Amino acid sequence: MPYALINKLTAKPGQRDRVAQILIESGNLFDDNAACIFSVVSESAQEANVLWVTDLWTSREEHEAALKQPELRPFVEQALPLLEGMPEQIEIRPIGGKGLPQ
Repeated sequence: MPYALINKLTAKPGQRDRVAQILIESGNLFDDNAACIFSVVSESAQEANVLWVTDLWTSREEHEAALKQPELRPFVEQALPLLEGMPEQIEIRPIGGKGLPQ
């Protein structure tokens, strides 16, 4: 079953672009991982310091395994001090649409 998350990250004032860069660079670690169907970093159109990350994985287990990659840790350590708090995470269940595996 596909596994999807929407993550809201609030950067400290003046840090949104740096956090976005870190998120995009860290997402590149998953480029060769077929279990990552997509991972998109977006800026909020309404809130100047907010970023959204939307992920779709083939399964929760594949996502959890990817997060355990030691190469990911430096990106997390760079980003966390630039955030107002911990990211908010919403788990969603995709049920259909373009790009969703059948």
